[in-house]
Amino acid sequence: RRLTLELAGINLGKDHPFLIETRLRSLARQEGFDGLLHMVEDLFGQGQARLALQVVSSLLERDTHFNPDPEGMAEMETRILPAMAEIYGDNPIRILSFGCSSGQETYSIAMQIDKCREQFPDLKFDIVGVDYQSQALERAKRGQYTHFEVQRGLPIRDLINYFDRRGEDWIVKQSLRDKVTFQEHHLLSNLSALGHFHIVIIRNRIAAYTSGAQVRVLRGLSNIVLPLGYLVLGSEETLPRIAYGFDKVNDVKNIFQRRAAP
Repeated sequence: RRLTLELAGINLGKDHPFLIETRLRSLARQEGFDGLLHMVEDLFGQGQARLALQVVSSLLERDTHFNPDPEGMAEMETRILPAMAEIYGDNPIRILSFGCSSGQETYSIAMQIDKCREQFPDLKFDIVGVDYQSQALERAKRGQYTHFEVQRGLPIRDLINYFDRRGEDWIVKQSLRDKVTFQEHHLLSNLSALGHFHIVIIRNRIAAYTSGAQVRVLRGLSNIVLPLGYLVLGSEETLPRIAYGFDKVNDVKNIFQRRAAP
């Protein structure tokens, strides 16, 4: 719990002993240790930074699924993309999926935009998913999901159009994967190395951070969202009182637009 607080700004609380033991036993096997106790001894005895980050990533890995926020996807199509097309024309639109975990939401964004290509025939987009180094992020890079995973939130039409069957699993088609990249990045570190983005999507993560970590993340995101770009939170989320240069979009509490440069 101390590691997740120090390295990720998230307090696990005291109600997760089963999750902690289950996930870390699995990580210990993957890392070649004889058992959980040996990994913990090595972690705190040797002070291994890489292993510490692996431990934190394992504990924070989210159970994600496709199309987690249909209302947000609808706003993307009806409000955000038309605004971006009007401002930037046929210039590429960069989208950041912050805290992408195993990639289902990131690929859902790519599918939603691809389905708008008749409405915006000249629209080019580049989607970047970032998260801590983890097994989940490696799965996102492969774009490979089980039959159970594709049944969670993915319409059958999208499964047919954007996936190929491989044995018992489903693989995201290369044409869609070419539009998406995944990067390992410490989410509390300096975000400027990621470049600038027109849209940043960070759903259902803000509340998990401590107040200090919230400030750090939101300040970092405000520095990489271009003027008149958008910040999209989960449907039940909103920004704290300090908006970090973002203004609420009309009456939609979870979508914010970066103020124009003076």
